[in-house]
Amino acid sequence: MGWTAPRTWVAGEIVTASIMNSAVRDNFSYIKGIGQVPTVQSGLTIDNSLGSERLLLPLLSTAECTTVLNAEGEVAFDEQTHQMKEYDGTAIRIVLSEADVDDTPTNGATTIPVSSNWAYDFQQTLTTVGDIPYATAAGVWARLAGGTLGYVLTAQGAGVAPIYSTIAAAVSAGNYTGDSSQNRGIPHGLGKTPKAVFLLYRDGNRIHVSLNGQGEWQYAGDSTGKFDCTAPDATNFYVGDANPTYRANLSPVVYDWAAFG
Repeated sequence: MGWTAPRTWVAGEIVTASIMNSAVRDNFSYIKGIGQVPTVQSGLTIDNSLGSERLLLPLLSTAECTTVLNAEGEVAFDEQTHQMKEYDGTAIRIVLSEADVDDTPTNGATTIPVSSNWAYDFQQTLTTVGDIPYATAAGVWARLAGGTLGYVLTAQGAGVAPIYSTIAAAVSAGNYTGDSSQNRGIPHGLGKTPKAVFLLYRDGNRIHVSLNGQGEWQYAGDSTGKFDCTAPDATNFYVGDANPTYRANLSPVVYDWAAFG
């Protein structure tokens, strides 16, 4: 049964059952949608003069939506998920509503317009108090477990995961016995080039000072002056020159030292 063009009545025409069935009955059935889907040719406007007008979409189950919605522009309301659905020519899509926006991360919630699945995945990465997330690749998260008490978070350079490590000593101290050699390396244990090194000549009153990572020593006591040695590095500071008496490496004198990172 399809739509029949409205009949133009002629004065004096005898109305027959056939005319009434095709021009009236069948067209009313078409408008009601009996046996087929009616088409509104020029659009549809719902008058709002009463203030009680509404549009009721067809209520379908999820399975029915999957079967019925198969042409572009078709719309229905899923009465099981309580969501409006439409077919966009490729697949059935869920129309966004405020009920679909939730601050609770939900695993697998990837098919609604605003998804919290990313938050769920991120949340599951962190399992223990003190965990810190870091990226192993673009958009890929990993978990860095909390570090040992007293350790610090340490960068290892671009493209390398951070780690927790001990704090490199900021101050170290010790002593050595002079051997009258030149440019003798004394391990300082800082793990970095010291900013300052202080030496005390234990058997006298002479103090030696090296500042700012320079290989130049200043000394003062029973004599004053300066001398040059190899500049300190992350492993050693250096002492000794042609005159070990004033160059902080006289044998067998004991020297106390303190190095500052």
